[in-house]
Amino acid sequence: MLTFFTDPHEDELLYGAIARYHYYIGNIDYKDTLRELFGRDSVIPSLYLPCKLEHLAKQLGKKYTSDYLIKNHTLFPFYAPFLPKERKNTLINTMKFEDGQGIYTRLGMVAGGICKKEGIYYCPLCSQKEIKKYGEAYIHRIHQVQGVFVCPEHEVKLKKYKIDKTKASRIEFIRLDEKLLELDIERKAIDKELVKIAQAARYLLDNDLAAFDKEFVAKKYKELLDKKGFLSVNKTIQQKKLYNAFIWFYGKELLNKLESDIDQDDEYNWLKVISRNSKRTVHPIRHILFIDFLTEDIKHFFKSKEEGYSPFGESPWPCLNPVAEHYKKDVVTNLKITADYKTRLPVGTFSCTCGFVYSRKGPDQFEEDRYRVGRIKAFGHVWENKLKAYLKEEKYGLREVARLMKCDPKTIKNFDKKLGLNYFEGSKAIVKEVKVNKAQGKEIDIQAYKDKIIGTIREQPSLSRTQIRRLCQKEYSYLYSHEKEWLFSNLPKKMNKQEIDYKSDQRVAWDVRDTEIVEAVKEAHRKLLASQKPIRITKSNIGKMLGILPTLEKNLDKLPKTKEFLDSILESVTDFQIRRSKKIIDEKIARKEPVRLWEIQRLAGIRTKAFNKIKDSLEAYINRGG
Repeated sequence: MLTFFTDPHEDELLYGAIARYHYYIGNIDYKDTLRELFGRDSVIPSLYLPCKLEHLAKQLGKKYTSDYLIKNHTLFPFYAPFLPKERKNTLINTMKFEDGQGIYTRLGMVAGGICKKEGIYYCPLCSQKEIKKYGEAYIHRIHQVQGVFVCPEHEVKLKKYKIDKTKASRIEFIRLDEKLLELDIERKAIDKELVKIAQAARYLLDNDLAAFDKEFVAKKYKELLDKKGFLSVNKTIQQKKLYNAFIWFYGKELLNKLESDIDQDDEYNWLKVISRNSKRTVHPIRHILFIDFLTEDIKHFFKSKEEGYSPFGESPWPCLNPVAEHYKKDVVTNLKITADYKTRLPVGTFSCTCGFVYSRKGPDQFEEDRYRVGRIKAFGHVWENKLKAYLKEEKYGLREVARLMKCDPKTIKNFDKKLGLNYFEGSKAIVKEVKVNKAQGKEIDIQAYKDKIIGTIREQPSLSRTQIRRLCQKEYSYLYSHEKEWLFSNLPKKMNKQEIDYKSDQRVAWDVRDTEIVEAVKEAHRKLLASQKPIRITKSNIGKMLGILPTLEKNLDKLPKTKEFLDSILESVTDFQIRRSKKIIDEKIARKEPVRLWEIQRLAGIRTKAFNKIKDSLEAYINRGG
C-alpha cells in the first residue's frame, strides 16, 4: 500500500493525478511508477479510460474505490447513459480488473468517434485560477471530451498543450507545466451552441446517471418524437420531416464543425440510427445534439427515469365519482395509458381506490380537461353502496334516484337488477336496445343513437333534416340503414328553403342565443389564451371547441354580439406569430435568461421571411421589458 499519493482535484483526470505523482515522488523511469501503482510495468497509461483500477484502489488504501475513480476521474460517465446495460457493466469490469486492451473498440469510439483530440487541452482561465490556488494547473476531464471546443465555465476557446501525447513515449505521463502554457485569451466571439454543448457534456460527467442506459434513452426519444409530431399514425418516424427540422434547428455549418453532417439518402446516417434505436454506436455529442433538439434541456431529459411524456399531467389525478366524499379531489394515482386504435391519441384509464374507473382521450390541453369523463368503466363499491342506501329508503322514484346518483335512469335499473334489490322491477322498463353489426363485429347501442338524434332535435328545433344528418352522421347513417321507419317518423318534416329560413327565425330566439353564445365564445377565448401550447384564435377553432361551428358559419349574421366580439379577437397568421413569440419572450424574462431574436425565431418555428416582418415589433416589446 502506498504511503503517498497526489489526490486528484475536482474534475481532474486520473491520468493527470498519476503524472503529478510521478513528478513529486521523484521517479526517473515511468515503469517504476507503473509497478508501484498497478503492480506491473506493462500497463499502458490511458488518458480517457484507465484500467487495472481495482489494484490501484487497493494500493491507495481505503481512501478511494475503483467505482469512485471511474465515476469522478475518467470519461466513462460521458459515454455510460448511451450504452446498453450489459456492455456498460462489461466495460466497468474491464476498467477495474483488465489491462484495457480493445476497450475503445468495445466502447464504440473507433466506429463512432468524432472530433478526435490528438493531444491534451486546457482552458487558460482555469489554468490561471489553479496556478494561483494550487501552484500548478491540472488536466480537466471536460476539456478532453471529443466535440468540446470551449470551457463550459469560462466560455473561452480551449488550447492544445505544446507537448503532443501522440509523439511521446507510450508509457509517459504528461504533466501540465506552467512554462509551456499559453494563458492569454482569444477574444474571438464564441458560438453559443458550442458553449451549450460543452455544458451538456459537463452535466453528463458531473451527475450520477448510473440508472440510465440505451434502452431508456431510446424510449424517451420515441416519446418526445411523438410529442413533437414526428411520428405517423402507425408510430413510424417521419424521417424526412425530422431531417428538415433538425437541419433548420442547427444549420449545416455547426453540424459540419462537429463532424455530424447528415446524408439524407444514406439509410444508415446517424440521425436515422439514433432515432430508430439501432444497435449501431452513436457518439454522445450527437446524443447531446438530439436531446437539445427535442427538449433544449438535458437536465429535464434525465430528470427522472420514470418520467416521460405525460399527456394527462402529473399524478395524482381527481376522482370523478360524483357520490364520493373525495369527488374532484386529487386522490387517483393509478393511470394506464393506451393508444386509440384509430387516431393513436393517448387514452387514459383512471382507477380510484373507491372502485370508480373512468377513461378519456387526451392529451389534456386545459385545466378543465382533468375533470372530464369520456367513459365510465366501473362505478365501484362506494357508488354501489350509496345506491343501495337510497333504494332502501324506498321514497325515491327512478328519475329522482338517477338525479341523486348523477347518472342515467337506465344505469339505475341495471344496477337495481344486478345488485338483486329489484326495487324498480315493476316499473316501466327502460330497455337498452343493442344489436350486433355483423359487418364490423361490434355492438351498436341503437338506443344511444336514437337518443342522440332526439337530443339534437330538442336542442336545435330549427334544424332541417340535412343539418341533422351532418351533425349526427354516424347515427343517421346507421338508423337510415336499419331503423328507417323510426328515423323518418321522428325527423322534422321536409321543408323548402323559404320555410327553413322562416321557421328558423320563428322558433329560435336569436337574441337570447346570441347572448348565450357570446359568453361561451369569451370563455373559449380565455382558455385558448391560457393554453400551454399556443393555439391560433380562429372562428373554426372556437367553433370546434364549443361544438357550434355550423352555427357560426351559417347564422353569424343573426348573432350581432357574437360577430362583433369575434371580429375583435380573431388572429391573422402574423398576429398569431407575434403572440407566440411574445409568450416565449415572457418565459425567458421570467427565467432571467438572455433574450435573443434568432433564438425566439427558432423556438417559435417561424420562417425567416415571415419573422423579418415582425422583428421590429418584437424588438420594441423586448425593450419595454415584455
